[in-house]
Amino acid sequence: MVTRRETIRPKRAVESGRRERRREQTAEKLFRAAAELFARKGYAATTVEEITEAADVGKGTFFNYFPSKEHVLTYFVERQRGALHRHLLLARENKSEIVEILLSLADELVLAPSGSQHLARSLIAAFLGSVEVRERIAREMGLGRKIIAEIIAMGIEAGALHSELAPAELARSFQQTLIGSVLLWSMGPHSSIKKRLRLSMSVLFSGLGATPSSLRACRRRIGEEAR
Repeated sequence: MVTRRETIRPKRAVESGRRERRREQTAEKLFRAAAELFARKGYAATTVEEITEAADVGKGTFFNYFPSKEHVLTYFVERQRGALHRHLLLARENKSEIVEILLSLADELVLAPSGSQHLARSLIAAFLGSVEVRERIAREMGLGRKIIAEIIAMGIEAGALHSELAPAELARSFQQTLIGSVLLWSMGPHSSIKKRLRLSMSVLFSGLGATPSSLRACRRRIGEEAR
């Protein structure tokens, strides 16, 4: 016999799942609208009203998701959690391919958000302009660093990487490589962020004692993308 409580619980779970999906879709819509405006007009010149108009939602809806315009930027970092966890699972299943997995992770963390140099400069300026946002992003990066360190540790254990430094310090260097690549790319003349990232990662992997075959694969990808 099916009780009333047993029939209601699944319905509540389904409805909760729908609400969560709608909420995520709206947050994504607001973020994309904001990113496009930041790239076109700059962060400082973009208003909340312009973001909500571009996203086709009410101004009140915006504040249900983000306390301020600055907080749109935290979503930029938080949405990358999925990429970190996906690559962690890949690493657990393919410990001998850690270099390729880290390169794929670098791509997803950097290339997808780096739509233009103007957008990158706008985001960097905005990150530096708010203490609260900066602290929140620092927390997110700390969590991400733990996942990257775990991936690197698996690579060292499998013999794909070699280093006397602690995985946590190597993970910090990984993050610094990504941030530095974006910063230098955003400041210089028009160039390829993909090529700059590949070169930076190749240097990092060389320092980590990556296997020759992995380094050759990395450099081959640099050559192919430079053409």
